[in-house]
Amino acid sequence: MGDSLAGRSYGGGPAMGTANGPFGVKLGEGSLLHASLGADIGYDSNVFYSSQPISATVAHVTPAADISNASRDGTPDAVYYDLAASLVYREYLSGGDEVRAQRAFNPTVAGLLRFSSKQTLSLSLSDSFTRTEDPPYEEGLAAIAHDRNVGSLQLKIAPGGGRVQVLLGFTNILDLYETDLYKTGNNMTNTGTLDLSWRWLPKTALFVQVSQGAVTYLESKSGNVASYPFNATAGLRGLLTQKLALRLAAGYGYGFYASGGANPSGFGDVILIGEFNYIMSMTSQAGLGYTHQFQNSPFVGNFYNLDAVYGALRELIGGRVAVSANGRFENRAYYGTEAAIQGRTDKIVTAGLTADYMIQRVFYLGVGYTLSYASTNNATGVDYTKHVVVGRLGVLY
Repeated sequence: MGDSLAGRSYGGGPAMGTANGPFGVKLGEGSLLHASLGADIGYDSNVFYSSQPISATVAHVTPAADISNASRDGTPDAVYYDLAASLVYREYLSGGDEVRAQRAFNPTVAGLLRFSSKQTLSLSLSDSFTRTEDPPYEEGLAAIAHDRNVGSLQLKIAPGGGRVQVLLGFTNILDLYETDLYKTGNNMTNTGTLDLSWRWLPKTALFVQVSQGAVTYLESKSGNVASYPFNATAGLRGLLTQKLALRLAAGYGYGFYASGGANPSGFGDVILIGEFNYIMSMTSQAGLGYTHQFQNSPFVGNFYNLDAVYGALRELIGGRVAVSANGRFENRAYYGTEAAIQGRTDKIVTAGLTADYMIQRVFYLGVGYTLSYASTNNATGVDYTKHVVVGRLGVLY
């Protein structure tokens, strides 16, 4: 379902997951089911993401399943599908009534359907839905319930052996907040993308990518401004050596905020991306990345200029111990028409470390740690530090 370095860098997440299931159940001709069930219990140092933390004992139970027609060695057919679902149930086992009320069910459902013809033409359709319910930033407020649906359509054409590749894509993102305090952020984003690449080395390509988006807010009285973000980048991606993969890109971006809204300018118009993934061995992989670009902001101003440094490490030791470490630092400089946010800058850190010991290839026993940190220079922002430490066990098949 996609696994980018940036996506792996947000902290948390187990080293083991449904996709790691060693066996799977054959449901029929070409259909394979992988399933998992995990449970953990531990300590949450800051339930409400507050500068005055309240701690509690926390537990999670996570069943998950994945059905696809990939063979056991992972090779997909010409018509490939993958359906996945998971549910994270969170329960606080200590603390007062306000803490215990933060129990929640957080489901995720995703699907992918791809048609391909000898790698020269492929059409992919995908959709994913996630509902998250997080504790509020202040005790006594309603939980932050957020529904997100991401649907995409992608057409890839690679004639003449794939030296030249054309990719056309369309993505629709719908963000809805069930909590009244955050409904002003309800929005829909539609983005069209054109990606042209030329493979000048066997596994390395030069590329040009252009995208045009449209961000529409669904609450007419929210005060948010519609925008039409444009991005154009060019660069290099792929395997530079058998062990080193990279993605280097630079370009231009602009927000086109309507109704007199603030727009990126100066260095805010510049897009820079640099990512390196190094495969030390069949069982070891590390990555490091940096990005600079602007991002739409539904709650604070119009947008923020983002500088992010991120990395991830995966290691399998002795075929039994799976270790995963990841981290991300973001500097967000906000811009908008509201005087209250002028000059606001937030610094955000997320990090995670997990270690799981496999027992008989099916059961695992492990530990996990996540860090969430935010610091702001503005009265409209939030400051907090949150540590979550858990011990866990589970089964994969």
